[in-house]
Amino acid sequence: FSLAEKWDGAFSQYMNAGSRAEETYNFPEANKMYEEAIMCINKMNPQPCIRVKLLPTIRLGSCLRELARYQEAEMVLSKCLNEAEAEVNSTMGKISSNTQMYVRALTALATLHQYQSKYNEARELYEKALPIARNIEGSKSSPWLANHIAGYAEILRKSGDLPSAEKLHREALEMRQLSDCSELEMAVSNTQLGCTLFGLKQFNEAYNQHRLALLS
Repeated sequence: FSLAEKWDGAFSQYMNAGSRAEETYNFPEANKMYEEAIMCINKMNPQPCIRVKLLPTIRLGSCLRELARYQEAEMVLSKCLNEAEAEVNSTMGKISSNTQMYVRALTALATLHQYQSKYNEARELYEKALPIARNIEGSKSSPWLANHIAGYAEILRKSGDLPSAEKLHREALEMRQLSDCSELEMAVSNTQLGCTLFGLKQFNEAYNQHRLALLS
């Protein structure tokens, strides 16, 4: 094996191990695996594309967030966003896999700000991300787009803009109903809409949404 193949193989193994650890909520282990994956990237020659370079960094930032290491997570995710934004700007905004990674970087940092109750900062990032996501994926049955719409809706709900949150949660729910999403995703969507409706004092429909979530 060449050195390039060696580091490529090790990178894939660490990424897979990190993903498995995240699935079992073993965030300390996932954190270690993504750090190792980043080290592999630094040793690759030639360097991989920006999408490959940034993926373990975003996942590392998300793990740090789950471990409540918010300051570290913000440093990691802010650096990642800057790199993704620079790459998108260098291509004059043409849609590519790098554009999708830019959306992911924006929403990862927005989610961190939501955890920190920095709702204004989170809203600003989603207001950048969501139009780009809609431009990338125009399908009315896209789980990827539905996730971003619901993410923004939750930030609106928690910041008190319940009417706007309701509209977006309904859109996300409808998209998930049209797509091949999991029962868990449907249950989450029903629950989020139910919580929003409860805040709007629409108690009967809120009850029905929570009931649907339990039946999923």
